[in-house]
Amino acid sequence: MNVYKSSFLIIGKGVTYKHCKKFFNENSITYVSIDTHEVAEIKDMKIITTHEGQDSIKKKKIDLKNIDYIVVSPGISKEQDLIKKILKSNCRITTDIEIMQHISKSKFICITGTNGKTSTVSLLAEILNKNNKKAIACGNNGISVFDALNDSYEYVVLEVSSYQLEYIQNLKSEISVILNISDDHLDRHKTFETYLKIKSKILTNACHTITNSYFSIKNNNIFDIKDKYFYINNSKIDNLRLHGFNHISYKEKKYFITGRHEALNLCACICILKLLSINIDNIFNVYEKRENLPHRVELVNKYNDITFINDSKSTNVSSIENALLSNHDNNIILIMGGDKKKTSYQSLNHIIRVKVKLLVLIGENCDQIDSEISVNIKKKLFKKLEDAVEYIFNEMQSGDTVLFSPGSSSFYKYNNYKVRGNHFKKIINDYVYSQD
Repeated sequence: MNVYKSSFLIIGKGVTYKHCKKFFNENSITYVSIDTHEVAEIKDMKIITTHEGQDSIKKKKIDLKNIDYIVVSPGISKEQDLIKKILKSNCRITTDIEIMQHISKSKFICITGTNGKTSTVSLLAEILNKNNKKAIACGNNGISVFDALNDSYEYVVLEVSSYQLEYIQNLKSEISVILNISDDHLDRHKTFETYLKIKSKILTNACHTITNSYFSIKNNNIFDIKDKYFYINNSKIDNLRLHGFNHISYKEKKYFITGRHEALNLCACICILKLLSINIDNIFNVYEKRENLPHRVELVNKYNDITFINDSKSTNVSSIENALLSNHDNNIILIMGGDKKKTSYQSLNHIIRVKVKLLVLIGENCDQIDSEISVNIKKKLFKKLEDAVEYIFNEMQSGDTVLFSPGSSSFYKYNNYKVRGNHFKKIINDYVYSQD
């Protein structure tokens, strides 16, 4: 791919579009862009678009024969009619990541997983920089891959989601990592097996692979998924393993880590540093001194011996479990729920039975959660977060922990988890300040 002499069609006008547009404009690269709702029809390799003008509806034709590559926003499903037709036309699909890789001289460390991607990418970049290895964390964490071109980074630490991997054709990396895999995004990917296959694409063109399970790819099937050991290039790291939910053992030493998810992330970083021949003696010091990223088991406030935790980044069942296990209290008021999702919440019964005293449900899937959580505890259902929190204020007692861990997205109400988390924090802080 000669990026600077190619022409591009960008489908979707979200975050990816904004990053590509900026890069293309700065480098005088030819491109056109459309949103899916602007497409009237596609016929004979031509996309007919409609734009509502001031006086009339204007039509425009985009001749795909004049387009070298098509960039599809990760947020757009392959099941949409437009994308199905594009794929059948044999047009060349690419991504912002692959475009950047054709230009960059950096080494790529690519990280995916159901949970922990952003935290691991951030932690690893910090550790690399403190070891005099110039690195940048980017990708699905909100920082554009094109930002890595602004300087000569030795390593680009890239967060990659399943939505991005779905469209990626030829991702290359020095090291590729799968942190963990559990049921998620099945409303889009339909089956867990399909989700696994998409995630496994990150391993295809990697010089080295790291997983927290042994991934065998045979006849397009992935099997034997465990969580106790880490593997480098399918070889078990015998001196590195997880113990329970909060401990890592490495080289005859045992370390306590806050939460199983953090332990997994740290194990992955140890494996990466081992491959890069970087001294890992100070990795635990770096970990202990860094602050948690916002919206990830984030302490919001403490009032009258009541702790308020914001875990809005939680969008699946396993993330709720991790949040509950990260809290040592067994008197938790749990707020969860959001968009309807093709997933089951029944696996949470065992941990909710032990850790939760009151379950407060919100959103479109609260009826489903209510029916699947059969634990004999008090439950309450609400449509709005404000109403749920107001109810909790009258129920909470000294020593309680109020944990907001939705386990679902909430696009019906919030643009993203950050907006949702900030809304929760505002409600809590407004309440606490009103009591002073």
